[in-house]
Amino acid sequence: MTERRILRIAISTPQAAMEAFAQTWERVERGEAVSPIESIGFESLSELLSTFTLKRWELIQTVKRSGPKPIGDLAELIENDSPPGRTDVGTLVDLGILEIDDRQRVFVPWNEIDLRAPLAA
Repeated sequence: MTERRILRIAISTPQAAMEAFAQTWERVERGEAVSPIESIGFESLSELLSTFTLKRWELIQTVKRSGPKPIGDLAELIENDSPPGRTDVGTLVDLGILEIDDRQRVFVPWNEIDLRAPLAA
């Protein structure tokens, strides 16, 4: 059975991220068990939404449904052969949302993406 991978995406200040890191580090130093957390943080909702556009979310879902595909085959899947389509794949790979395997196929390594946007700071 493979491990279920969850990516957490949240809006958070750099200071809050550093505080969370420090707390985790302290737990490790005390010898406590710490589960890895895979996450991406954004400083604002506007930054998050400019990165995760509707088109990019659709791309993530399409790649997840279809399974690993060569990069060249993605344009047909998403009906987008424009430079922004290739840019979207590159951006999502850079963020770790999509990955490329040793056969140069793009895939989504996550079972779930947990997106959190606090309503109050």
